[in-house]
Amino acid sequence: MKKPLELERDLKLADDGLIYTEDNRAILVPTSSFGILRKDLYTNIGKERVKGFLMRYGSDLGRKDAKIIQEKFNHESKETIIKKGPIYHQLQGHVVPTLTKIKVEHYDDKVSTYIEGTWEHSYEAEEHIEQFGISDEPVCNTLVGYASGFLSEVCNQTVLFKEVSCVGKGDEVCKWVGRTVDYWTNEMNDELKYYKEEPIVKELELTYEKLLEERNYLKKASVIYNQLTEEILKGKDLDTIMDFVYNLTKTAILIESPELQLIASGGVPNKDLDGINHSFFNYIHNKNSMKKTLHQTKIIKLEEHKRIVTPIFLQGKIIGYCSFVYYEDSEEEKLRFLQMIIERISSICALYILNKKTETEAEERMKGRFLEQILNGEYTNEEILRRGSFIGLDLFQPYYIVVINFQKPNQNYKEELTFLEEVKNESTMYFQRFDINILLGQQANDLVLLFLKSEIADRGIKATCTKYLDHLSNLYPSVVFSAGISMQSNKIENASNSYHEAVTSQRMTTNKNNVIEFQTLGILGPLINSNNEEEVKRIAIYTLRPLCDDLDDDKKMETIKTLYMYLLNGGNLEQTATDMALSLSGLRYRIRKIEDLMEQDLRNPEVSYKLLLSIQALLSIGKINISNY
Repeated sequence: MKKPLELERDLKLADDGLIYTEDNRAILVPTSSFGILRKDLYTNIGKERVKGFLMRYGSDLGRKDAKIIQEKFNHESKETIIKKGPIYHQLQGHVVPTLTKIKVEHYDDKVSTYIEGTWEHSYEAEEHIEQFGISDEPVCNTLVGYASGFLSEVCNQTVLFKEVSCVGKGDEVCKWVGRTVDYWTNEMNDELKYYKEEPIVKELELTYEKLLEERNYLKKASVIYNQLTEEILKGKDLDTIMDFVYNLTKTAILIESPELQLIASGGVPNKDLDGINHSFFNYIHNKNSMKKTLHQTKIIKLEEHKRIVTPIFLQGKIIGYCSFVYYEDSEEEKLRFLQMIIERISSICALYILNKKTETEAEERMKGRFLEQILNGEYTNEEILRRGSFIGLDLFQPYYIVVINFQKPNQNYKEELTFLEEVKNESTMYFQRFDINILLGQQANDLVLLFLKSEIADRGIKATCTKYLDHLSNLYPSVVFSAGISMQSNKIENASNSYHEAVTSQRMTTNKNNVIEFQTLGILGPLINSNNEEEVKRIAIYTLRPLCDDLDDDKKMETIKTLYMYLLNGGNLEQTATDMALSLSGLRYRIRKIEDLMEQDLRNPEVSYKLLLSIQALLSIGKINISNY
């Protein structure tokens, strides 16, 4: 248990309710009120001048306490009086101080000292974090001032204190060091300026100059904002606009996506872009707190460069980041100016992206409707040629139709439509990144894509679809995606047939094989078309009797699923048991039960071929769905 702090100073509560310490009137003020005062001062007179004000305020408190102690304990040594300083400081309610090192030497009427220690529970650090978050530098200014004032009064010469670590900037503890002139180092000279009071006239002059400066910056920022708006209205792209910003500010600028991929830049040589982006990417992913702090403008110092970053908001979401990049320490005035205009530039970027998003969505809706009309045979070849030229697609060349289906668990109809729209937007952005021009539409709850062979010649249609489905699966891990690919067609008027091929292929997909090309179906594919579906269904159900007597019966569907897997694996029990996560004995029991029900020998090649073809036929026409294995 900690020993209670010994109350070495007089504390009196007068009859009239007033408080006195050492015969001086005192007041009790919550630390939160000090935090609000600090915030208002920062806003109105700036961080540097507030620092000097707080240090002088603390110094005055320290000097007053030093005079009281020296008068009260005039028989004690200087070292004893110095050690009482932390006790009186703690009784102010500011902090819990601890001396860790002290050195005292006497020279005539002066005392030379070197002192080190720690502060715990600093009210300044707590309130600074509450009002501003983590700082880039120490923030315990009144504590530093108090200690400097106290020691300067006791030692009869200037004693400067400096925080070497601070909770307010994310350190574990506040550590400090105090030195008289003979122990000073060069950096201590920088602290002196904060103890010099400026005459009120000088303060007013500085304030007036600052207001003029701010007015000029605002005027310049307004001019830049108006010029950028004009550039957008002229239809300039984002890279051109960023070059324009660079020419106006003489500072490099980057626009990056939420995943920190480069979108546009100005003033950064291409050879430097990868290095700059890589170092920033590593910094963000090494800082757990970055997701919070990047919701506001922040200055970040990296080894290779420094940057001022602000998020780009659109419809309440962060859609990217805007950064000014610089290498040498810039003047404070210029940094303040860049901070002032970066959020305006961020707004311009949001406006640009919103315009592009609206344009893209309108274009994609038009493309989607165009594809649906082609599939429905609503256009002549001449009309298709004319409309295709409007969207930059020559549809009179080899193409493929792809149907993409998704299975998302526990989803109602409204959620399904919303998700389908989201996947369509993601599809558009994905293929734009790879410069693949497609037509994208919707039929029922499936996505339909038309790929020109020339657009995917390097990779091939199956590899293109496989990579895309991998991207979707990574983006939406709980959703099962599958794709059916038509055969290559050379005539756009046959698009409806190609669509039917893609649908048939998609119905044949499984979890193990989620991309199927129509030509891999063999003779089954061409045998099935819209004219003979009913006949194929009737023969297939007859062949699979009695398993298909009730296709809504979950137990019978599970039996068909077992039979299908067994036949697909060529009668290999071990492989089938592994694929279905069954025991070997459990699978043997199921196979025997199927043979008994159907009165068929599944080892007979002719029987197994007919059964497999019948199940695949029902799958291809959408009569059954056994893809969930």
